[in-house]
Amino acid sequence: MFRNKLVKALAAATFAVVGVRVAGTVNSNNTNVQASAFHYFRKDHKMVTLGLGDSLPVRNYDHGKLVQKDDPEDENSYCSRYVPLRSRGWKYINGVKYYNVPSQKYLDTTGAYMAAKYFTKDYNVKPYFTIYRANKKISALADDMQNTDDGMWYGKGDTFLVVNYSILNHSKYVDTISNIQDGKHNADGWYSPDGGGIGGELKPSQFKKRCTKAGKNVKFIINKGTDWCTNGSLARGGIYHNGHFYKLYSRDHFGI
Repeated sequence: MFRNKLVKALAAATFAVVGVRVAGTVNSNNTNVQASAFHYFRKDHKMVTLGLGDSLPVRNYDHGKLVQKDDPEDENSYCSRYVPLRSRGWKYINGVKYYNVPSQKYLDTTGAYMAAKYFTKDYNVKPYFTIYRANKKISALADDMQNTDDGMWYGKGDTFLVVNYSILNHSKYVDTISNIQDGKHNADGWYSPDGGGIGGELKPSQFKKRCTKAGKNVKFIINKGTDWCTNGSLARGGIYHNGHFYKLYSRDHFGI
């Protein structure tokens, strides 16, 4: 069987909004904050869209007191997935530049901040995935230690995401991600549009012969069709969420 792949960076299994976060404990000696003046992006103080975030930590304050650290190892501090992140501006906190992101306040906190470094090309999904199409039937091996041949395959016309580094690094197999649940050209009618959680390993020689890069407007559907990406959107570093393009930033590029 194909392994179940959680692609947090782009095709998360649910692409769902994360709900209420639980505040982490903050030691009292860490609550003193050295903050600079606030700088607005625009003269009219209107919000500016930063993009979508995944696995990005948030600092939360209650009337100036730090109640949740932005700990990258603490999932409870992560921003809500795939909810547009917007900000009016930034300030420096303990010498680090942070954007104010009001939508990420939880419970009764009064301020939420996210490190500006996460909204740079180093955390953007642009280099990680490309959509390909199978032009002929191609076997897809299981993503286990033995790369077992379970009889799974992609059929002519099937589209799937390819993890680019499996090609660039000349890996033994080309790593793929699909929303066809069993990899059998949707033969049993079991389709998983919630996200690209399934995928197999393709032999590079067969991949070169039988697969080509999809057109820039070919959609890879996620979240029951409300979200999708194309090679055109990936080249711009993002996805379409509810019909609107957003750049996508993540700390977890599929474990790469």
